[in-house]
Amino acid sequence: MFKFVRARNFFSQLKLNKKFLIMYIFGVILPLVITDAVLFSSVYDAELSNQRNYRKNAIDAYSNHLQSILQYDANIATAIDLNKDLNSFIDTDYDIPYGYFNSYVYTVSTSFFATLSDINQDRLVIYSDNESMMSGHYFHNIKEAYSEQWYERFVKTDASEAVYAYYDDDPVVLTTDRDRFIYVRKMENAKSALKLTRIITIEHKMTRIYDELKEIPTNCKMYLTCGDYVIYPTGKDAEDFQQVVTKSSFSPYITVENVNMYDNTFTIYAVTEDLTILKVVREHILITVLIILFTLILPILLLKLLERSITDRITILGKAFGEGGSEYFQPIKEINGSDEISELMHNYNRIVEINNELTNTIYKDKLREQESDLARKNAELLALQSQINPHFLFNALESIRMHSILKGENETAEMVQRLAVMERQNVEWHEDSVTIAEEEGFIEAYLQLQSYRFGDRISFDIDIDDDCKNILIPKLTMVTFVENACIHGIESKASQGWIFVRVYKEEGNIIFEVEDTGDGMEVKDVVQLKNKMNSVTIDAVKKAKHVGILNACLRIKMMYKDAAKFTIESEKGIGMTVIITIPEDKIIRAQTEVENA
Repeated sequence: MFKFVRARNFFSQLKLNKKFLIMYIFGVILPLVITDAVLFSSVYDAELSNQRNYRKNAIDAYSNHLQSILQYDANIATAIDLNKDLNSFIDTDYDIPYGYFNSYVYTVSTSFFATLSDINQDRLVIYSDNESMMSGHYFHNIKEAYSEQWYERFVKTDASEAVYAYYDDDPVVLTTDRDRFIYVRKMENAKSALKLTRIITIEHKMTRIYDELKEIPTNCKMYLTCGDYVIYPTGKDAEDFQQVVTKSSFSPYITVENVNMYDNTFTIYAVTEDLTILKVVREHILITVLIILFTLILPILLLKLLERSITDRITILGKAFGEGGSEYFQPIKEINGSDEISELMHNYNRIVEINNELTNTIYKDKLREQESDLARKNAELLALQSQINPHFLFNALESIRMHSILKGENETAEMVQRLAVMERQNVEWHEDSVTIAEEEGFIEAYLQLQSYRFGDRISFDIDIDDDCKNILIPKLTMVTFVENACIHGIESKASQGWIFVRVYKEEGNIIFEVEDTGDGMEVKDVVQLKNKMNSVTIDAVKKAKHVGILNACLRIKMMYKDAAKFTIESEKGIGMTVIITIPEDKIIRAQTEVENA
């Protein structure tokens, strides 16, 4: 019971959209995903079963074809073994070669011996140890087979027939194909009067075997081996065979079957492509789309519509109540529906009407109080501003004095002109705030004067986005940071220095940067100054010995209601950058003539 109460309290603290999200996940999406996963798993298993059937059928096809070739060879060998004329011909002891030749021609022509095999694809040879026979064409002395691999393997077995496939590294006849596929059988049906050893061999060209296997239709990749010898495929097609052998022990996409034929074992590999859920989806794309549409997308869309019909109106009602910080509550202008939420919104409008009538009775008193507070703040701002104007004037006059001492009076007129520009702008500004464009002119005039003082030791660059030039800031604030960069940055460094002034937009903020390549500050001093800038108050400015930077920070914070944030980046001996960040939605811009009209 206690756990139930805790769970209920937990859900009571969640917003409606999060509650609906939990309902989506655990009440809709998760069950549907599990259901679809089970369904796709069944389809996947069915595809795996189909692949196994494809591989089994392909192996059976290869096995049957190989069996048919060897059975045909066995039938030919049986026909030869039972042919009396051939047995008589082989079993005769010939006195002279001429007699053997006449008997050979007669036997071959009358026994249809030449028609038993395809001379273009097969090679039929009968070996015997009849020394009176001449070796040639169909008949050879058995001594010629002694060094053949098939003979060496055949005589070691007790089998009457066998088949061998191998690569002949050292063929007896150099013109013979090195890829050998040969059927071997002893002639034992007719007894030899001379007690001769007789062996029938039928050798097939490997190209024939390859072409016939290639024509067998399969839905998978096939490999046929005899021991270590790969019969099919050959060349580049067999390069990945070793990988197949390695994977065959664990891969669900490879089927291996050993087929015993005629005292030898052939191994057939059937390989199908790796099966993934993505491939299954592609093969059943229409069914997949329908399943996802009706079991996932449509239910989610319906629940989303239900959520929006509730949360949107609750959000409107919540925002309406949230605007109560102003003097007047705003009524909800458009109310849709006729359910409980709509009734609640109508009741809210009735309360707003009553509340606004009460607010009118106290509004004028509150307005007078606000005007009094505003006047007090303006007085404080004017007091702060009055501290800055002489500050800049004295620094400018000091620059002229130093220049006159060092260079004479040749350029004094131009320096006085710069000073006049600064003073003219100071006199013409009747408000505490100015645009960035106006402040830019003052900064440029000030830096031009400083360039007379420092000469080649100072260079500057001002880069202000056009869209930022009508932004209002307290006057003489940016130039305060520029002055600080000149006096405490460039002046304390003997080598040439730069001052950069930038104003730009970045990620919803307006960024003000004043950077110098002067002497920089220690880390502890940076931290201390940064804290003072971000927590400055009027009392702190009044107590400070040097009011310039803190004065500028305070005026900016007062203008933008503490929305401005100050950051300092500095490294001793490298330079210093002051960064002011103000959210763009808090920025105040100067009104154009069209807006004023």
